[in-house]
Amino acid sequence: MDTCSELIHSLLPVFYGIDSGHFHFTVGIIEGVAEATAAEANTKLEESVRFMLRKDKELRNTNLKIDADVTKNEVTLSGTVDSDAMRNKAVELAKTVQVGVVVNNKIRVKQGTKNGRSKN
Repeated sequence: MDTCSELIHSLLPVFYGIDSGHFHFTVGIIEGVAEATAAEANTKLEESVRFMLRKDKELRNTNLKIDADVTKNEVTLSGTVDSDAMRNKAVELAKTVQVGVVVNNKIRVKQGTKNGRSKN
């Protein structure tokens, strides 16, 4: 169970005693809080990955897009880099940010480059 579900799950017994007229309103509030909490957690995970990429001298100037979904423990990296080595390093660094995180690699390597250098 993810963190957001654990938070909400622990609150459910409190709301079982509410009469049915107010139950749906209360569940709506709980769902809204869970979504806001998940959005905040997604942002924190994205920032953590971005921090790791900026620490690396080869990757700090790349413009990779980072999308996180904490409910799936998943990060998606996309954009373009100069080499396969840079792409692989970005994925490996993202994996270190959170235990068990799945990294979807949608990073492309620029055409006409090999190991960061032009093919001439």
